[in-house]
Amino acid sequence: MRYSMLVTITDMSRTLLEAAQYLASAPAGDIRAELLDNGRRMMGQIRDVLERHSGDLRTTLPLERLWKIGQLWGGGEHEALEETLEEFIRKLPEEVSYQVRAVFFAELGEKWDAMESVYEYMRNDPRFDPVVVRTPVGRVVMRDGKKEQEIIYKDFLTPMGIPSLGYDQYSLEEDCPELAFISQPYESCTLREFWPETIAKVTRLVYLPYFLPSIVLSDYPTVLCQMPVYNVAWKVIGANKKHFDYYCKHSRHGGANMLVTGVPKIDPVIRLKKEGISLPSGWEKIRGKKVVLWNSWFDIAVSSFRFFKEIFSWFEIHEDCALIWRPHPMTETVVKLYFPEQYSYWENCIKKVQNMANAVLDTESSYLPAFACSDAQISDHSSLMQQYLLMDKPLLWINTLATDLTGEEFVSTKWMERADNAEEVICFLDQIRFGKDATAEVRKSIIQKDIPFADGRCGERVCRILWEKMLIEDALKY
Repeated sequence: MRYSMLVTITDMSRTLLEAAQYLASAPAGDIRAELLDNGRRMMGQIRDVLERHSGDLRTTLPLERLWKIGQLWGGGEHEALEETLEEFIRKLPEEVSYQVRAVFFAELGEKWDAMESVYEYMRNDPRFDPVVVRTPVGRVVMRDGKKEQEIIYKDFLTPMGIPSLGYDQYSLEEDCPELAFISQPYESCTLREFWPETIAKVTRLVYLPYFLPSIVLSDYPTVLCQMPVYNVAWKVIGANKKHFDYYCKHSRHGGANMLVTGVPKIDPVIRLKKEGISLPSGWEKIRGKKVVLWNSWFDIAVSSFRFFKEIFSWFEIHEDCALIWRPHPMTETVVKLYFPEQYSYWENCIKKVQNMANAVLDTESSYLPAFACSDAQISDHSSLMQQYLLMDKPLLWINTLATDLTGEEFVSTKWMERADNAEEVICFLDQIRFGKDATAEVRKSIIQKDIPFADGRCGERVCRILWEKMLIEDALKY
């Protein structure tokens, strides 16, 4: 039985109880006769539902109690009627098998990890009935005052063994799920039927952040607290107490809809540390070397891409080391539109890395192989920085956002080394080559203090707490 059906017949039963309480003192007349007649019809509707879902009944007691209620209805044994109705309502949730239908609106493969552990828990828990719907995402850019959009719509789930539906195969209104999950808060990037406001009109919407918030930027009151998704979501998942306090301060409803469970996006990293991952095909050439992951931002004018020549040359010389270059997936689009004069240079850099004996161009949808294979990371501002902290490996941050920083942090950055020029980048590479790790102890203390939910069970906590919240709100838990 669907959870919503259980809620409906329980609400109908409460209406019957209210009517029974009124009938105890109601005088004879048309109103009393109408109440008696409506009550009998309502009992018939409840009986029809239970009989239609007889396979979900754990016992025959609900039908037996309903029969007894029918026998008492309209008679003089008001106390017995009310007691039987109260018992019927109280015990129904534990005597019926029911499921919460949950839909996951999934977009880019790079963001699936924000939902993955929640989906996996629900898939293995008989209380839930999850379905995944692939939705297109648009990247909007401005060129010469005009908007241009690139639509991305890929089936990245089938290769992962995850069944899914295309967005044109699913109707939110027809399915009426009890829960819906999104990790894409930007309406400009998706179709109107998958906007937070649209989903929230039909069901309880839960927002799973697509990144682990760490460094607080000046626009974060809006980005992390005041976008439409935060206003209409039933629940927003929080990372830690600092995140929650910030949300309470800046959200339009005082943070009442945030649950602090830890962001499920960190679960795959914890699992990776425990279980490892296979080396992607074509990456064999980096095996046995000291490996550095380079995570570059899409704006090549200010990103660490400006150090490409120096980084490439260093790895050419040091054949005992290897490079994994993971450019932001929007980089090619942005270069084409904003820096067309540099596009040929960009293509040449890509080819150089692809042809290099000790380097790979990371085009995997998941960052996990790069995390597992690397000994350190060089990164522009990115959510991959704070996730890499969980790998307990060194990281060099090339800051391109100095004017946007507020100095406030949800997760401390004291474990990161910093660089502003090519010489400092090369110095970091030299340190990694010789096995130097200056921030090992700092990392451990920061993980313990600022990421207290880094146990691989954030998705499980989300599911368990959402279940509890639903039962309480719908008065199914006593």
